[in-house]
Amino acid sequence: MERKTINVGRDQQISCLVADHSDGRGELLLFCHGFPGLAFSWRHQLRYFARAGYVAVALDMRGYGDSSAPEDVADYSLDHIRHDLLAVLAHFGRSRAVFVGHDFGAPVVWNMALHEPEFVVALVVLSVPYDFDYYGRRGLAPAQSTMPPTQQFSQVAQEHFLHAHYFQSPGVAERELDANCSRFLSRLFWSLSARGALLGSFASAPGTAGYLDVLPPAGMNLPWSWLSQADFAVYADMFSRTGFRGALNWYRVADINWQLNKRYVGQSIDVPVSFIAGSNDPVLTMSGEGALAFMAERVPGLEVRIVDGAGHWVQQEQAEEVNAEMSRFLQSVYSREKKNGR
Repeated sequence: MERKTINVGRDQQISCLVADHSDGRGELLLFCHGFPGLAFSWRHQLRYFARAGYVAVALDMRGYGDSSAPEDVADYSLDHIRHDLLAVLAHFGRSRAVFVGHDFGAPVVWNMALHEPEFVVALVVLSVPYDFDYYGRRGLAPAQSTMPPTQQFSQVAQEHFLHAHYFQSPGVAERELDANCSRFLSRLFWSLSARGALLGSFASAPGTAGYLDVLPPAGMNLPWSWLSQADFAVYADMFSRTGFRGALNWYRVADINWQLNKRYVGQSIDVPVSFIAGSNDPVLTMSGEGALAFMAERVPGLEVRIVDGAGHWVQQEQAEEVNAEMSRFLQSVYSREKKNGR
């Protein structure tokens, strides 16, 4: 894998990992991680799909890793992130790509298909079902929709801890998490894995708690079956260097995205989509009953795969199964592309 830095304008840069055994001739896959991830979160997919003949590119998303981390929360809106992806696409001289997104990367790639479908061959979406606001409207018109996200977070926090509410006040979470980087990451990675119990931890903690008061210690020391000590050190070393401010701004931009995304109410996704999630992913539970059914209504070209023995980090916890499912889907997509002369 090779590290590249791409200028995306306004003195901003996006860092990415590139795996390519095709001398640039393969089809382009762009991978977008979520919180608290890195381009490294796609290491298993980068190696696998490069060997399969693709040009596989995983981004350190804006605010993460070696990419730029602007101060202004508004600079983390989906409009800005979409601009980053288009700049990366142009850097590789491509007019279209398959976009792959996990966690916060999911609304990024959903947004690409809504706003820039001509650039999208297909989507592979992990963990977060289609609901374009991430904490969104479920297709309701603005007059019918529920209150903006931060008001929703505040109401929940009156009953129990909610990370999205805790993250809203600049400086609060940074002071706790930056000073306890490794402890936070190990606890969160475990709690969101197939063997964790994140939602139970939330339900039993007051809304005024800090995140480390909520997250219990990991159930076993590293290494785990899906995360080695060396792999964990990549995350711990990077976030110890950068801190969490840029990553947390992805939560703080929720209301801005809420307003921007009014334009997409009622729209469907018209490109082929593979949705993959772990059977023990708490994000599916938090998405609410009917989330998969709503997605099926709005995504006519949808395929769904629920992976046993995986939690939220499905592409790392069950990498072989995810890679096999993605490979099957991509072969089908590009077979259709070839028949259509594209």
